[in-house]
Amino acid sequence: FPLLLDAIYHYTNGNLTVSGPTATAMIFSTYPAPNVSLQGAFFTEFTATVMMILGVLVIHDEKNNAAIKAAQPMLSGMLVLGIGLGMGLNTGYAINPSRDLPPRIFTAIAGWGTAVFTGEHSWWWVPVAAPILGCLFGVFIYKLCIDFHNQPDHHETEHVKEQAGMETS
Repeated sequence: FPLLLDAIYHYTNGNLTVSGPTATAMIFSTYPAPNVSLQGAFFTEFTATVMMILGVLVIHDEKNNAAIKAAQPMLSGMLVLGIGLGMGLNTGYAINPSRDLPPRIFTAIAGWGTAVFTGEHSWWWVPVAAPILGCLFGVFIYKLCIDFHNQPDHHETEHVKEQAGMETS
């Protein structure tokens, strides 16, 4: 922030705002595009998070032929990049409450004031609630459609049987 402070003050003439022609709060947190309704923004964040968690689960699920360990970070990064490129225009794609709420609290303290919470129709709760609900729904879909149908490995089944036999002896 100190590195940007001079440039921000020069651009805004010292008036830190959340909306308007010289708004700068969106440098740190997400805000909806002017043409996106609150419901549309919620649906965007919810859907983006569902897509992210489904992708992460597919990439990392060892029972479902996961990606090679060395490729998992790159694939996860490409997933987030794809979601950002495809859906970021509407809301800035928070897809995680920690990507939006701490910077929003920081901007409230750093000079933008409570407008970071009241501006844009009290938008602040959307990037907190929608990703949480989207993550829960995405895991539910994954469990229902993929994980519950996976059979345990043959080796894993034998190990469980061996342990059960040892316990009864």
